Amino acid sequence: MKARFGCAVEKGDLLERQWKKLLTEAPLVEQNETLKALLNPDFSRIEWPVFENSSMVATRDSNGQILNAIARAIPGFVGGSADLAPSNKTMLKDMGIFPCGRNIHFGIREHSMAAITNAISLYGLFIPFSATFFIFSDYLKPAARLSALMKIQNFFVWTHDSIGVGEDGPTHQPIEQLSQFRAMPNFYTFRPADASENVECWKKALSMKNSPSAFVLSRQKLQTLKAGEIEFGEVAKGGYLIKKRENATLTIVASGSELMPSLKAACHLELAGINTNVVSLPCFDLFVEQDKSYIDKVIDPNTKVLAVEAASGNELYRFADEVHGMNTFGASAPADKLFKKFGFTIKGIKQKAMEFMQKEYVETEAKGERI
Repeated sequence: MKARFGCAVEKGDLLERQWKKLLTEAPLVEQNETLKALLNPDFSRIEWPVFENSSMVATRDSNGQILNAIARAIPGFVGGSADLAPSNKTMLKDMGIFPCGRNIHFGIREHSMAAITNAISLYGLFIPFSATFFIFSDYLKPAARLSALMKIQNFFVWTHDSIGVGEDGPTHQPIEQLSQFRAMPNFYTFRPADASENVECWKKALSMKNSPSAFVLSRQKLQTLKAGEIEFGEVAKGGYLIKKRENATLTIVASGSELMPSLKAACHLELAGINTNVVSLPCFDLFVEQDKSYIDKVIDPNTKVLAVEAASGNELYRFADEVHGMNTFGASAPADKLFKKFGFTIKGIKQKAMEFMQKEYVETEAKGERI
């Protein structure tokens, strides 16, 4: 037995040396250069899109630009959607349709799609992504779990991230899905607050070779934050302090579409006598991996902490004293009416914060807006 397997090792070594020699020989030079690029993707070649301050861009739209930027630089970047490419914004432009191109039309078969991209990743030459609505991640969760278990790099694009889906109603509005993927070991779920944060999330995700990542993205347009608007920390560590105030007594922690109204609510809270810090939490999974000193600089332990997220968000109690989230299913109505109904507007967040801080509600005016 030992001799037989010993010969197998020697035979394998010989075949590997023959293969490596073949790679250096003409007339395969052009193919070999492509193979080299597939085996050693150079992410520094990616020309990341830049988004103007205050521009209104849904994160599904910015993500579409990001996917195309990656694909132009990385020949092994391939993927597609479960029959939702126009809504997921995942088409790689001018790159053809599989098997003669890099766009894969998986059809309405989410579990198979995720299993296929697992296999593509395991093959080793390609970096795959798949896409669907976030609510349909339920169908592919077993395959996503296997990607984490196998420690492979696989990217999941999940759009229509919350009650912001709107008129499709509670059957299509994710509530508990964000929490279940955050609970999965070796799985990193990003929910960027704007287009620029989305870029930074992708940079971090591409650097993690032994873990799958998911991007949970908005249908509705979100205001792009000002470039460099960070008081302390970085996106790559999962959470950062975006607004710090002297003598703060409250910290609001938010992700995705809830960050901007939280920032505006904090301005009104300051006028009402509650100095409020604001933290962006694009990736809970990364943030919990940071050491205590980093976390304490981002979330001041001397403040009370209110987490704001249009999802169940029970895991946020790890850092928060109170969570302003969803404890029911959604409803069928336009997105703006739903955010108002469930308290995720500037006024709704301000009201929740003042109640939490045991302060009587007072109207305030900031930047011409009275609430």
